[in-house]
This record gives sequence, C-alpha cells and structure tokens, in this order.
Amino acid sequence: MPHFLVEYRELGNPTAREEKRPDHIAYRKGLGSAMALAGPLLGSDDKPVGSVVIIEADSDAAAQDLAQADPYVANGVFELVSVRRYRIAAMKPPAG
Repeated sequence: MPHFLVEYRELGNPTAREEKRPDHIAYRKGLGSAMALAGPLLGSDDKPVGSVVIIEADSDAAAQDLAQADPYVANGVFELVSVRRYRIAAMKPPAG
C-alpha cells in the first residue's frame, strides 16, 4: 500500500485548536497502523506553524479524503497544503 506525505498549515485559530484537540488526537489515533508518523512543524519560536503526517492509503483519492477528514481542517485550525506520494527509504526510531 502506498504512503503519502500530508502537509498542513496552521491558520492561527488557538481557540478552535484547544476546543478540537481531543477530536484531532482521536482522529489521528483512529488511523492506527495506517499512520506511520505525525508531528507539528515548528517556527523559530517553537510554536506550531503546521503539521506533517505520513499515512498509508489505497489511492491518491483515499489519501486526500483521509487528509481532509482531520477535524482540524473542518474547524479552521489547519489548511491542507498538499498530499504527495512518499516512499520511506529509511527510518530511525526516535531517541527515547
């Protein structure tokens, strides 16, 4: 199954971010093993400016649908920037 790199841009809506955070986290956890990686993109001040997710999906259209379904998109926290096919060539586990 192909992987896709999904990039989101933060829209600067901290109230919606806090209100919808549980839904966003539940959505991402609900992706289960289809989500290979997820995390915020940070500005020089270490505040979120976006997010990157690597997901598995059956097709480009399915990946686009998964990316759009994040509650942060529907609630004005994130704007979907791109969904691109991605090949994981190497992965080092996070230091822990």
